[in-house]
Amino acid sequence: MKERRQLDFWDCAEEILSRMRNGGVLCTVVDNAGKQNIITLGWGLLGPHYYEKPILVIAITPLRYSWRFLEEVPEFVIAVPDDSLQEAAALCGSESGRDMDKFAAAGLTPVPSLHVRAPSILECPINVECRLYTKVAPPHMLLTATHRQRPVAQQHTIYFAEVLGTYGWQE
Repeated sequence: MKERRQLDFWDCAEEILSRMRNGGVLCTVVDNAGKQNIITLGWGLLGPHYYEKPILVIAITPLRYSWRFLEEVPEFVIAVPDDSLQEAAALCGSESGRDMDKFAAAGLTPVPSLHVRAPSILECPINVECRLYTKVAPPHMLLTATHRQRPVAQQHTIYFAEVLGTYGWQE
């Protein structure tokens, strides 16, 4: 049986950014009814500090199924896959949770998080639990010129979150 172990967020920061650039990280969300979903993200920012906690910034367009989840429950988990989960990350980034249970389809195990309602992923060596503290909704100038050319209803919302805990799993 695997046990949760606490990790230092800053010790994981380089791996988080590397995975964002190479295949993406998995972002889990939950809605008010308790339904869970996963979206693969290839962009994010990390930084210090929000009341002594690191911050993590992500962007999601309302076109994505997960956007509604974040609007309902302002919490998420960034689960950082290793090389063995490349296919799972690709599936979670190319299919919609409207059409399938991505956890089941990708062979991933949701486990309760300690600080947020969104689940952690047992197979991921790093899980970062986050709670939103603010968001910037479109229209805004934080996106690229190409993204700003889209209709406002399709432009990304930028979510700023405090990191509440970083965890991994060990046998």
